[in-house]
Amino acid sequence: MPAGAAVPSVAGVSDGTQVWTLDHQGRAHRVEASGSSTHQVRWLVDGAEAGEKKSWDEKVALDGAELGTVVVRFSTLGRPRRATWFGPDEDAQALAGVGGVDLVPAEGSAAAAYEAKVREHPGRYAVLATAGGVATVVVPLVLGLLVVRFAVSIDWPDLPLPDLPDLPDLPEIPWPDLPSVPWPDLPGPPDLRVPDWVRWLLDKVKYVWPVVLAYVLARAEINRRRKQDELRRARAAEHRRDESGPVDGQKDGQADGQ
Repeated sequence: MPAGAAVPSVAGVSDGTQVWTLDHQGRAHRVEASGSSTHQVRWLVDGAEAGEKKSWDEKVALDGAELGTVVVRFSTLGRPRRATWFGPDEDAQALAGVGGVDLVPAEGSAAAAYEAKVREHPGRYAVLATAGGVATVVVPLVLGLLVVRFAVSIDWPDLPLPDLPDLPDLPEIPWPDLPSVPWPDLPGPPDLRVPDWVRWLLDKVKYVWPVVLAYVLARAEINRRRKQDELRRARAAEHRRDESGPVDGQKDGQADGQ
């Protein structure tokens, strides 16, 4: 495929396909993601397809063998958020979601706007993520109370049930008398009394842990985003040095001056 030529989109998807690109270690990576409920992801390396997958999962991984692995993450609502490339020796990190190199989302895309919001307002992102953890606890409780209240308030009609015939008497089976086994008297378990505050705390943990987990994951994403920004700046500076290089005239002039 000629340099600069447009790579065809995933077959059968709309123009809203999210695209990420990455030039790394002499390879040009391009990832395309589409779909809302069913996620369709395609990965191209130097214009050739390295993998394609359809999945319902929020995390879709494409294994390219010696090319490494690409992991695309979607939001709960099915929006593509980010694509990360992992080297062939980073398979375990790809599964854990740490390390790797993030691909750059297309300028003006939804993923680029999301990255900018996380970068510019990390505190707001953490608050929103924590609020999502609260919603996972509060919403089911509220819905459950509403369902119970609605069910109790309805005057359900009495349904006439048919009279079923009585079951016939089953014959008695003469089981043989088994000998009794003289089991030894074993000491009972110790009397463990859990303090009331511990029982109260254990009862409330199921409501607290989703909120704490959401906050911890949000802070981890903010730190990961900062490291990826530093990595992009370092790669951009290295790319500029490679393109500029020493000028022949300057080297000759320095040599004459010596």
